[in-house]
Amino acid sequence: MSKVATNFVNQYNLTPQMSIAELGNYAEKICKEIKDYKARDHARNRIQKLGFSKDQTYALIPIQASGRRVTGRDPIKKLAQYIKENENNLEPEEINTLAYNLAKTAPTIIAQSSRLKLLRKELRKLDADYITIESIYIPDITQRSNKEQAINQELREDKGYDCPEFFYLENVQKRLKDCNTANSPTMQNLMDIMIMLCMRPADVATLRINHYSPSNEEWYDPKYSWYCTGYAKNKNNEPRPFVSMEKDPLLARELLIWIQKAITNEFPFLMRDKDGDVNVYPINNFLTVYGISSSYLRKIGSDHAIVIHGNKNDSKRKRLRQLALRQKIISFSHRNS
Repeated sequence: MSKVATNFVNQYNLTPQMSIAELGNYAEKICKEIKDYKARDHARNRIQKLGFSKDQTYALIPIQASGRRVTGRDPIKKLAQYIKENENNLEPEEINTLAYNLAKTAPTIIAQSSRLKLLRKELRKLDADYITIESIYIPDITQRSNKEQAINQELREDKGYDCPEFFYLENVQKRLKDCNTANSPTMQNLMDIMIMLCMRPADVATLRINHYSPSNEEWYDPKYSWYCTGYAKNKNNEPRPFVSMEKDPLLARELLIWIQKAITNEFPFLMRDKDGDVNVYPINNFLTVYGISSSYLRKIGSDHAIVIHGNKNDSKRKRLRQLALRQKIISFSHRNS
C-alpha cells in the first residue's frame, strides 16, 4: 500500500504545501483505491514519510466513522415484515423465539444485541403493537452486551493515545475563554465543551450542573466545589461531585446550557431517536482531520482535569479521573440552588 500511496501523491501532484481543505478533496478518490483499514494505516505512514503532517495525512486518508453496515439489514427487514403481517397469529413466545434465532446469527454478543435493537426499530417503523415490540427483548443478551461494552469502554479509556495539538489543554482553555454565548455555538464550541465536561455525545442533552449542600464532611473537599453533576433522566440518582478542567462551575454551567439550548437548531444529531441513540457521525466526521473520534474527547477532558487539579500520585490521579468522568458516586443530601 506504500506504493499505492506514493503513486497517488505523484499522480495528483500532491505536496506538503497544500492546505488541509485541498487535500481533503482527494480523500474519496484515495479511499476507493485503499479500502482495507490496515492498508490505510500503512498508506498514512508512507504519506507522512513523504513530508506531510499528521493533520494533512488524516485529511487525505480519514478515519472512517463507525456505522452500522447496510449488509445484513435485509434479513432484519424481512423478519420485521413477517412479524408485522402475522402478529395477530403469533404468540409473544413465538416472536421471542424468532428474535432469538435472528440474534444468534451474529458473531458476538454485542452484535446480537444490535440486531435485536434494529429489529425493534424496523417494527416501530411498521407501527407494530407494543406487545409485539416488547416480545423482542431478550434480557440475557442485553445484559451481557452492556457488560461487555462497559469493559471495552474502560479498555479504550486506558489505552494510550496521542492528543492532537489542536486539543492541548492551553488551546482548549483559550477557545473556551473566547466563547461568546450571545452567538450561536459552532461545532468547535461543542467539541471543546464536551472535552471540558468529559461528555459522551449522549450526555450532552441530559447533563446538569447544580448546587448541592454536602452533609458528610468526611468526603467533602472544597477544591472539588459544591457544584455537582447529574442527569435529567436520572433525577432520583445520587449526583456526582463536580470535577472539570474548568474550575468555575458557574462558567461551566453557563457554557453547558448554551450548548443545550442550541441542540434543536444547531446540533439535532444529539437528540435521541426512538431507540435512545444519538447520531455520532457528524462529530466523528468533524474530528476526522485530527485523527480521533468522539470516544477520545472524554479521555482528553479527564487528562486535562488531572493536570488542572495537579495530582501526581497515581492513586489520586485515578480518583480524579473517576470524578471527572462521573464514575465516582458519593452519597450526600442535596438541594438545588
